[in-house]
Amino acid sequence: MRPTSVKFLAEACGGKLLGNTANTVCDVRIDSRELHSGEMFVAVVGDKNDGHNYLQGAYDLGCRVFLVSEEDKALTLLEKDPQVTLICAPDTAVAFKDMAKAYLEQFNVKKVAVTGSVGKTTTRILTAAVLSEKYKVVSAKKNLNTYLGIAMTAFLADETTEIVVFEMGMDRRHEIETYCDWVFPNTAVITNIGISHLEYLGTRDEIALEKLSITKPLKSDEYLVYQCDGDYLRDDAEMRKFAMGRDFKSFRVGDSGELSVTNVVDKVEQGIEFDLNYDGRTQHCMLPIMGVHNAINASLAAAVGLVYGVSLEEAAAGFAKVESTYRRLDIQVRGGVTIIDDTYNASPLSVIAALDFFKKYNAKRKIVVLGIMRELGSETVKGHLQVGEYLATCGFDLLITIGEEGKYYVEKAKDDKNLQIVSFEQPSMAEQFIYGQVKPSDAVLLKGSNITGVAEIAARMRQRYGKEE
Repeated sequence: MRPTSVKFLAEACGGKLLGNTANTVCDVRIDSRELHSGEMFVAVVGDKNDGHNYLQGAYDLGCRVFLVSEEDKALTLLEKDPQVTLICAPDTAVAFKDMAKAYLEQFNVKKVAVTGSVGKTTTRILTAAVLSEKYKVVSAKKNLNTYLGIAMTAFLADETTEIVVFEMGMDRRHEIETYCDWVFPNTAVITNIGISHLEYLGTRDEIALEKLSITKPLKSDEYLVYQCDGDYLRDDAEMRKFAMGRDFKSFRVGDSGELSVTNVVDKVEQGIEFDLNYDGRTQHCMLPIMGVHNAINASLAAAVGLVYGVSLEEAAAGFAKVESTYRRLDIQVRGGVTIIDDTYNASPLSVIAALDFFKKYNAKRKIVVLGIMRELGSETVKGHLQVGEYLATCGFDLLITIGEEGKYYVEKAKDDKNLQIVSFEQPSMAEQFIYGQVKPSDAVLLKGSNITGVAEIAARMRQRYGKEE
């Protein structure tokens, strides 16, 4: 972030400025625990937490600039320290977005926006890696695909930035459109149309309509990059049905597309190898991220690179520099136990991809800890049965399910007579069972939706079994 005056930020959101009007901000935070001197704390009022309860803690860490909506709670800071700046607005989340919009508009940057039911974070990371071979690119280091996260991504830019790569998640209608109304992406990417968020949107057609709203700002010479190998968006005619007649160019990735991926080889812990094929040319690539499904994500990233004049050879060089992403097939060996943390989220496609990887992993005993999958709506039972059916083919040793819908995993997984299955309603009970079962030389894969507690189990397992070997 370029150092920015509090006057600029207050004017951008129409906020009232109190206290020291000469302060500048060098970064923005919504987590009070991460603050440093010179940064602005955004006191977000959420369903469970109110950022105004952490104002003093933020101050103690050196913060002197605060975006607040509850002025009375913040005035105590100003009363004891005149160097404090308060920017007061009715809704801090809306004000923060308005600040981000005004800040980003200062720079002449191209903007790439990535969405999709599965794989959008990895695709965003790979896209940034490819584009970085030719341009000055910024993109979030964490999974920032929500209203606040997209604003935080905007603040990463400065006068040297040429391209910003955004990630746009959603769980309700018109959410992506809301983001695009101020980000205005020049290139859009859709990884796939899955069944995540059926609980809120009802049908896959509604999900497709919402995902395709990412094309709303595109001009006639700008591109949508999308995968055409799925059972949705198989060709331009089908894709444009959901794009509501908007005028833009398309770049299809898949067997029938302009760019395809072939000869995928799973190197397990070393990652994957594959060939990219475009315009009669083939480029061999090595990607140090585990899981063969990431070849598709990489091909989407390479397609974005081609749109921006990055060659396939340069894309391959970018892939080789990528590091494994947090909580995405993150393998650590501690106390002789291999802990594979893939807990960033879960849908039938992503769970099966993780199981497919684990099936090929070499270990004396393989244990799967599987939380349920949320937001599947009418597809909840079918989705869990689908995963259970695949589990029965994998040859694992122990399956531990967490949550009520885990019974649907079990219904199909029990077809594997050699698979031991234990089910728990609560993650705390499952965790204690895990500790009684796991032995050195075991490998444990943990997967499930964020709300199921599997991420916390994975974190505590890493602590329990000691330093990484």
